[in-house]
Amino acid sequence: MEIYLSQLQPWFHALLGLAASAYVLGVLWFAFGISPQPATGHGTPLVSVVVAVRDEEARINALLDGLEAQTYTPGRWEVIVVDDASADGTAAVVEARSAGYPNLRLLTGLGAGKKAALSQGIAAARGEIILTTDGDCLVPPGWVEGMAAQFSPQVAMAVGFSQIGQPGTLRQVRSGLEGVDFLTLMGAALGSASQGCALAASGQNLAFRREVFARVGGYGRIQHRASGDDVLLVQLVRRLSGWRIVFATDPGTFVIHPPSSSWRGLLAQRARWASNAPYQLFLSPGFFAYISGVFSANLLLAFAPLLVIAGGLNLGATGAAWGGKVLVEGVLCWRSASLFGRRDLIRFFPLWTLVQPFYLVLVGLLGSLGLFTWKGRKHRWGQGRGVAPGS
Repeated sequence: MEIYLSQLQPWFHALLGLAASAYVLGVLWFAFGISPQPATGHGTPLVSVVVAVRDEEARINALLDGLEAQTYTPGRWEVIVVDDASADGTAAVVEARSAGYPNLRLLTGLGAGKKAALSQGIAAARGEIILTTDGDCLVPPGWVEGMAAQFSPQVAMAVGFSQIGQPGTLRQVRSGLEGVDFLTLMGAALGSASQGCALAASGQNLAFRREVFARVGGYGRIQHRASGDDVLLVQLVRRLSGWRIVFATDPGTFVIHPPSSSWRGLLAQRARWASNAPYQLFLSPGFFAYISGVFSANLLLAFAPLLVIAGGLNLGATGAAWGGKVLVEGVLCWRSASLFGRRDLIRFFPLWTLVQPFYLVLVGLLGSLGLFTWKGRKHRWGQGRGVAPGS
């Protein structure tokens, strides 16, 4: 086997060099696009905050507290919460709060998944700007005002920053790794958007024109996917001509999301996100090619030590590829942490950059096959609603 692999060594070197070079250049492109983005909007457009929730009884009050404290012009915004067949008391909590909260409405969803619930809320909304977040998020008082300020006449969508945990509060390895991972994803989203080629977003903090949402057919084309109310919607909007997608870097718009409660939950979440990757082939072939390249590069990096032992790669080539990866990811992480005020996460970077190829390959495979469970619903092949466990 070793003799056979040594004969293939030039091919392995070429593949590793090509994949690693593409990955390095891509990460550098994201990193150098990270910069403050000024808000260009004027006036006070009517804003509808639409939140799809399921089993968030323990956390929904914190979100509603933040929404009640918003500084946006009274009468120019509303909140619509759509309960997606919660099995706990989420709906009762929201209903009780709505009694003294005139711009809060509760809708009963059909239990058909998040995108269906969001669609129901958007259909009932009055606002020209739709602003979304999740039921377990925390929003600052200037959130609605800051996101609305992104909408100059040419802006179709504004991607907002979301972070894992309050700055300085992450202590455990799991939450720290999750925090760094999400920080770099947000940095890449900013880097691409600032250079006129938005590629990603998070539904935890996303705003778009209702007119544009209708123009792309809403979630109709992507309704069958288990995830993608954010990143797949970005790809649909990006295909429209004459519109811009911007990124909000005003700290007053930053949303906080709690860390995952377990390793299993974290992997399930990331696998759900990764399940969008195959569908990018139909929405954005170029982005799909890049995602495939990233997966290939990390697959080779993950197996490179074994290939060195087996004679398929030499130590110098492997070290150069790993060194390039660590260096550019360090640049991306530092620039993201500096701009977003999350330098507290830098201490988790060394471990994250070492385990990232293995973790990325694992969630990439699980996500591409659609094998994950999310909020009690098993998903197969990345399809939408899923089935109840045991069925």
